[in-house]
Amino acid sequence: MNKCARIVSPILLLLLSLGQIPALNSGQSPSATEDAGKLATLIRGNSFREADKLAATLLADPALDAHTMAVCGLAVLKAGRVKEAEALFEKAISRSAGIPEAHLGLGRIARIRNDQDEAMAHFRRAVLSAAFYGEALRWMWRTAWDRGRVDDLFEIHKLAEERYGRESEPLPSLFTNGLAQVKGLAGKRLFEMEGSFERLEVPLVVTEPRLRVRMIALKLNGKGEYLFHIDSASADFLTLSPLLAEELGLAQTGSATASGVGTGTVAVRFSVLDKVELGPVTFRNVPVMVSDIHTLRGLKEGLVGTALLKRFNVTIDVEAEVMKLFPLERPELLAANISRAALAADVPLYLFDATTVEASMAGAPPAFYILDTAAATNLVDGPFFAEHIKPKLDPARIVSAGIQGAGGAQQVNQVNGLSISLGPLVFEGQTVHEFPMETLNEIGGRYLAGLLGNPLLWPYRVHMDFRAGRLILEKYPKS
Repeated sequence: MNKCARIVSPILLLLLSLGQIPALNSGQSPSATEDAGKLATLIRGNSFREADKLAATLLADPALDAHTMAVCGLAVLKAGRVKEAEALFEKAISRSAGIPEAHLGLGRIARIRNDQDEAMAHFRRAVLSAAFYGEALRWMWRTAWDRGRVDDLFEIHKLAEERYGRESEPLPSLFTNGLAQVKGLAGKRLFEMEGSFERLEVPLVVTEPRLRVRMIALKLNGKGEYLFHIDSASADFLTLSPLLAEELGLAQTGSATASGVGTGTVAVRFSVLDKVELGPVTFRNVPVMVSDIHTLRGLKEGLVGTALLKRFNVTIDVEAEVMKLFPLERPELLAANISRAALAADVPLYLFDATTVEASMAGAPPAFYILDTAAATNLVDGPFFAEHIKPKLDPARIVSAGIQGAGGAQQVNQVNGLSISLGPLVFEGQTVHEFPMETLNEIGGRYLAGLLGNPLLWPYRVHMDFRAGRLILEKYPKS
């Protein structure tokens, strides 16, 4: 094994065991320490917009110290301005290379760009943060989970136990549930991928034309094939319904609750599939969630999430009813599949775990939105709506309506006929629902102004270049 790729070094473990983690105020003036502390409190409290405003005030000081600058960078990143945040982190590190908060931010940016190895290198240094060690450990765990080395997860679990224990804090369920899920897999690799291909065509199955739902079939544990919704808003690899897990005879571990659209929370348990087959491609040792979300209730179905999709470059062609997968390391194969003359949009695609794009809704300032292939409508965060969109509307256009999500039905305000801009491409006449995004943003650890559904996607041939981080929409030939 490449020694440089190991997650937890003996030196880091020694530093943690001796309590030699640099304090938040190391090398700072009292006023700078107080400013950084206030900002850290807002960030940890998931007050992302308020943190961004305070960061803007602090960044106006030309004498700002490097540590506070790095914490400001976290606020800017969580507000959704990736390049600006990256510049702040790099400037802070140029002044003092060991600032953990700067490495935390750069690690998150590497994950956004689908570079797990670079992300891990930064998170190894970020866990030394006195204020953000918990966030650093969580992202280190999630990154190691994506990379799949089970032994690395055992090491991180020990590190998290020690670090949380020294603060007399309980170990978050992320670590305990995850460890129980991979018990017995020491020395193995999660999501181990076998099979070679240059272009894999997977038929799309349309079960609910009205909702524009698109599904694919996966063969599980060498048994039958089962249908899975393509859900790029889900961060996970696969989610199974309880009925499907029961039919496969899966042993389930742990417990948690999930939140999403809908008024109810959803019970979640965890398991591992021995084998998932997608044409000539096989994944082995695949952790899955088992959840009775409303979408799957009473069905032997599941969801395919971004953690699976991002291992390929992807084309979804709803007219041809096919999803095409290309090797991630061969971006030229996807490029050859795209007619540049027919481009409607070519915009950055970010991985805040779920697929994310920058858009402008009804003339509001550009902001980040979840891009959800499984959603039949669009959402906008309540406070963002109140500040930027509602003042321009005739109140009569705002009506009460129901939406249906993972947590069941929910009554919200609806507005029809709004425009949404995605780069140069403008979608007119869109339906938008005002929706409280607080929980979804807290889970993701960043501020997103809403969610964009498949009414924006399926009129086009959709290309997701997960290597270069691009969303490309291609016009269909006129019939």
